[in-house]
Amino acid sequence: MKAYKGFKRHDDGTLWCKDFQYEAGKTYKHEGEIEICESGFHACHELHQVWQFYPNNGTNVFYEVEYGGEIIESKDGDGKFVCSEITLVKKIDMTDVAKFDYAGCFHERFAKVKLNGKWNFINTEGKLLSEQWFNMVYDFYEGFAGVKLNRKWNFIDTEGKLLSEQWYDWTGFFYKGFAIVKLDEKWNHIDTTGKLLSEQWYDYAYYFSKGFAAVELDDKWNHIDTSGKLLSEQWYDGAYSFSEGFAPVKLDGKWNFIDTSGRLLSEQWYDNVWSFHEGFAPVKLNGKWNFINTEGKLLSERWYDNAYSFFEGFAKVKLDGKWNYIDTEGKLLSELWFDDAWFFSEGFSDVRLDGKWYKIDKNGKTVG
Repeated sequence: MKAYKGFKRHDDGTLWCKDFQYEAGKTYKHEGEIEICESGFHACHELHQVWQFYPNNGTNVFYEVEYGGEIIESKDGDGKFVCSEITLVKKIDMTDVAKFDYAGCFHERFAKVKLNGKWNFINTEGKLLSEQWFNMVYDFYEGFAGVKLNRKWNFIDTEGKLLSEQWYDWTGFFYKGFAIVKLDEKWNHIDTTGKLLSEQWYDYAYYFSKGFAAVELDDKWNHIDTSGKLLSEQWYDGAYSFSEGFAPVKLDGKWNFIDTSGRLLSEQWYDNVWSFHEGFAPVKLNGKWNFINTEGKLLSERWYDNAYSFFEGFAKVKLDGKWNYIDTEGKLLSELWFDDAWFFSEGFSDVRLDGKWYKIDKNGKTVG
């Protein structure tokens, strides 16, 4: 199967990738296990994907390769893979391909490139998006990319056209149809037509999450919806984004949650809270931690010294300097308490006991 690979060419003409020397026309086979970025032979499915690892700057060289044997694809979406067998077929003529000092990863079919201190984009054919070069650029999100020119920010679309005649002191990126913009120390949102969401400018603004964005005005916090309307007449001392239908809010030094209608979740206010995840939120009261569900009820009568959010049905909790996990019924996963513990991922987690690390499953049993 055909792919592409980049090399550093030394002064003597030899080809190198990391600490391994290659020769054109030769076939190489890796003995032992292969792993992305660690062991085996790496290549990319498309030529332009190679440039993020070996920029097309006139010093690196590129080859068409044939690969086979064991293959592991990168999970980063960058087109890279590792294989156990590779052959350098032929050198690619880069004469008519633009050369850059840097080329980033492709995102929404465009990659940012840098040349002589200026930035632009190329498409998957290696063609420049715009005749205009910028002082700085962001990756494309939802069809637009932030660009900086002469200390001001705007957006360009996938044809290289400016979104608006208005330039800002700063722009973020588009998410859920809106982008945050800053002008004269005030914050607002714009939509994909470049129109301001509201006539009201705020002292600070968050991105939209679940249809609402937290905004600050005169040291008080509220939420606005996608039409720019305030969620509630009540302003708080602090507020965060919505997650699973609820947002943390702070008033007079205590924390609670509001739903998307602006109603408080509980009569109980807490010293600290985390956002909801998998139906539960960690809450702190009188120096101890517990969890509440989306009805505001405590998960357990037992309180802990520390607690983290649920992942894959389990949350790690700390008591008397040791760690364990609880499930969504508040039951402990293991009779053992550990010196350290990570989060569950793909059914397993790592724990440390007596100076050694182990992997455990969702039954609390060690594996491997």
